Amino acid sequence: MSGDDDDKPTVVLDLNALKKQKLKQEEDLANIAQELEFAVGPEDVSVSSSAPKTMPVQEAKSSPAVATTSSIQKPVTVVLFDFQSDFFQKSKPQFPKGFDYQIATSLNELNKFLGSKTFQICVFNYDVNPKAVNQLTAQIKQKFPFTKTMIMAKAISPEKAKMHQKTASGANGYYQFPLDAKKIESEFLKIKESVKKVG
Repeated sequence: MSGDDDDKPTVVLDLNALKKQKLKQEEDLANIAQELEFAVGPEDVSVSSSAPKTMPVQEAKSSPAVATTSSIQKPVTVVLFDFQSDFFQKSKPQFPKGFDYQIATSLNELNKFLGSKTFQICVFNYDVNPKAVNQLTAQIKQKFPFTKTMIMAKAISPEKAKMHQKTASGANGYYQFPLDAKKIESEFLKIKESVKKVG
């Protein structure tokens, strides 16, 4: 009996320590996101245009008709933000084909993509850190008109999505897990169409 009593406090202490550690990580990320200020200016344009340079170089090698390729509509860029997680890196093959996927694993990488002057969609996994996602979507909405946001989560019912969309952190699109390429593509296209209607 006394042996059981000795075990219980140890287990509780370990769980509390883990909870505290997780909360600390979430607070740190939320604070980083809150203090994050994206600079919009000529520097960002040069940074963002240099980030995906590898793509045009590869096209030039594989296709001599680069000039005619540019007249064809370029696929929509989708930035998957994988901060403190490898979810998007692992699940990228389950996303629909026909989009230009870029993975950002840090705030600096995300910042480079946000300097883009063309339409793109930035996708967040809300379940990793809701506070940070809310901070980032609010800032992107205010400062980066070319970037539209999409939130993915396990418990994002249509009702919850409508309520969240009305807040300052509201995203342009919402998707409830599990992953399904056709449903994801449908949400991407909805976001793209909504931008055309506004513009």
